[in-house]
This record gives sequence, C-alpha cells and structure tokens, in this order.
Amino acid sequence: MFRKSLFKDLTFTDIHTLYSDPREAERFFFDPKWKDGFVCSKCGHTHCMTVIRKNGSLRTVYQCSHCGYQESVIAGTALEGTKAPLLSWILVMFVFVISKTGTSAKYISDLTGVSYHTTKFMLRKIRQAQKQDNETHAATDCDAIGLDVFSVCPAWHTSRW
Repeated sequence: MFRKSLFKDLTFTDIHTLYSDPREAERFFFDPKWKDGFVCSKCGHTHCMTVIRKNGSLRTVYQCSHCGYQESVIAGTALEGTKAPLLSWILVMFVFVISKTGTSAKYISDLTGVSYHTTKFMLRKIRQAQKQDNETHAATDCDAIGLDVFSVCPAWHTSRW
C-alpha cells in the first residue's frame, strides 16, 4: 500500500534521481514486498539466487534455492506482466499520489514523459488495485491518500508500512 508519507518531502526531480538506476527502481518494490529479505511464495524458504535472463531484460528474477521457484519484484502485483520500466511506474505513481483527484492521463504523461497510452494503462491498473484495496480493507490511516489509496502488492497488506 502506498501512502503519501512514502513520497514525503520528495520532488519529482528527487524521484527521478533516486530511481533512474534500474537496480534502485527494483529496490523500491523489493523492500516492501520482502521487508525482511526474500521469502519464496511457494515454499517459504528465505534463500535465493538471482537469475540472469537471456532475453536481456533489466529486471532481476529471484530463484528460490530450495524449490527453484522464480519470481520478480512485480510478480503477484498490479504491475505483473508489464514491460514498462519500473522508473516509469514510480513516476506515474508519484504524480498520482501527490495530485488531487481527477488528474488526467494526459497531464501525467506530459509531466513524466511516459507515453499517453502507457500512462492510461498504468492509471487503470493503479485504480483497479486501489478499488480492490478499498473493498478488502477498512480505511483507518488518515495519512494515506484517499485513506487507503492502492495496493501494488498483496503482501504489503500484512506489513502495513
């Protein structure tokens, strides 16, 4: 679940600088998903190795050392299956979270440099996750945008960061 405080005191330029390196952008999603380090979603084992993908993908795949199950930081999230760079997702999320209700995809696209069609797709995914989160969890935190904003990763519900 993303909260306004996640981006507190950060500017658009700060976000771009912090996460322009693909490894740092992955870390943005890794830390909340596996707060205490990697945990295999199949067997619960806590040791993994990284897999170098032959297709040249910049995203890391983590393979459980026990059962061999592979997953990425976006597996099981609203971002699963997308090919957009993680930095683009972070930028769109940042603008979505800090903006007032009704911010258009065109405005976010112009601001972030992400194509209009990709921005529309991202916003649709974010809003779907937000709707699911609002349906399954009581809104209790006033620091959250619109109370409970959206959940990118189901595992984040338990950590409530």
